[in-house]
Formats: sequence, structure tokens, C-alpha cells
Amino acid sequence: MKLGLSTWSLLGIDVYSAVRVIGDAGIEYVELWGELPHAYPQWVDERRLRDVLSSYGMALTMHAPFTDLNPAAPDQGVRAAVQKALTGFVDFSASLGASIVTAHPGSVHNEQLVAGSAKSSLETISKMVKAADGRLTINIENQARSSSPYHHPLGSSSASMLSLLAGAEGTGCTLDTGHAHASGIEPAGMQSELGDRVAEIHLSDNGGSSDDHLIPGEGSAPLRRVLERAAASEALVCLELNPHLYGVEQVLEGFRRTTRMLP
Repeated sequence: MKLGLSTWSLLGIDVYSAVRVIGDAGIEYVELWGELPHAYPQWVDERRLRDVLSSYGMALTMHAPFTDLNPAAPDQGVRAAVQKALTGFVDFSASLGASIVTAHPGSVHNEQLVAGSAKSSLETISKMVKAADGRLTINIENQARSSSPYHHPLGSSSASMLSLLAGAEGTGCTLDTGHAHASGIEPAGMQSELGDRVAEIHLSDNGGSSDDHLIPGEGSAPLRRVLERAAASEALVCLELNPHLYGVEQVLEGFRRTTRMLP
């Protein structure tokens, strides 16, 4: 098991500086946040980013953009644009040497569209797998449930995740502990149900009602069992801490506190 840090945790500084902070702290694994203003292909200098990463030799994963890119979009024209952006992101990630790209499966605004949206999402994810062409793995991340009748996220239960994983050959799974706990699901229980498909864990804490991205131990999520199971596997564990709540030094201290929780 490797414990790493997402550059999203350091969103207040540019991505090159975030990589340097993580590398200089001796952390052996980094996940690049694939949204503006961090590791978005048309935003960064790819050569400069590759050079900074090569200075440290850290294990590297990527989080695919999702703010404006919904893989479950019901409209074919919109979905085609999303697919073009996400397959381009896969190529960008491969060029940086990433081993995993994690993608959210998307959502729809109407319950009647859920079944069709799963097919749309799988079509998009399958195109990402094809673009990866064995160079890296595409992981599907569980999402948090929504209480809104106008927001229906896919993958917000073990059953939904298993269905998505079964429908997209060659994919792995990223377990987000914060999403699970905020959905009323025990993270270790979901981890057990998803089994060896879990290749990466996005680790954070919350109070059980919203995805607050707290330092482990500052919320109520039972995370020790997750870490115990991860320690017996080859899963990567990536800490995702709220950049609007914590400064750089607090993030690094949160990382050090988390290391003391490891089995």
C-alpha cells in the first residue's frame, strides 16, 4: 500500500508548485487533479509538468475532469463532446506516465433517465478504456447519494458500482470513503463488496451528511478497517483534503497524522 496526496488538496497554488510541495515532503505518490486550474490538458504546459514530476519519481495517478463533463449525458451530441474531452485526457495522462485515471460515472436530473444514463456512462467509459489501450487503467469512482429529486448520481451504492464495473470491461474501481460515508454506507463494507476491483482509495473524513473532505479522525467515518484491508493489498491510498478549509501546512500535517493511523 502507498499513501499519497491529491493536488486538489493544494488547489490554492499552481499544479507545478503543488507537485513540488508533495515531492519535497517525501511523499511517494501523487494524484493530479484534472480540473482547472490544475492538470487540465489545455491549461498546463505538459512538458513543464512532466519535468517537475520526473524530478521526484513518485507513483502517479490522475483524476479526470467532471465539473462540465457528464459521462451519463442523455443527449448524444453532448455525450460525443464529453467523450472527446475524456479520451483526450486519457492520452494526456498516459503521456505523463500515469498508471490510473479515475472517472466519475456521471448523473442525470430525472429518475426516469437513470437506466438509460447507465448505458450512456458505460459507452463513455468504454471509449476511455479503448483510448487507454493498455497504457493505464480506467477506474470508476463511487459517488455520493443525493437527497435532491433533481440529481441522481450513478455508482452511489455497491450494487450500482458492481453493475457499472461488470458493464465496462477492463476497468478498476476507486473507492471514495467520503462519498460512501456521506451516503450512509460503511466504507469498509463497500470496500469488501467491491473486492479486488478496488485499485485505489480516495481517503477523507466527514460527519456523515456531506462530503467535507476532512482529515481522517476529524469526522465520524470508520476508516481504520479500510486502511487495514488496504494494507493487505496493492491498493493506492490517496488523501483528498479540503483546500478551502486547510492551508498547505495543515494539509501536510494532516498527511503526517494519517500515516500514524496506518497498520
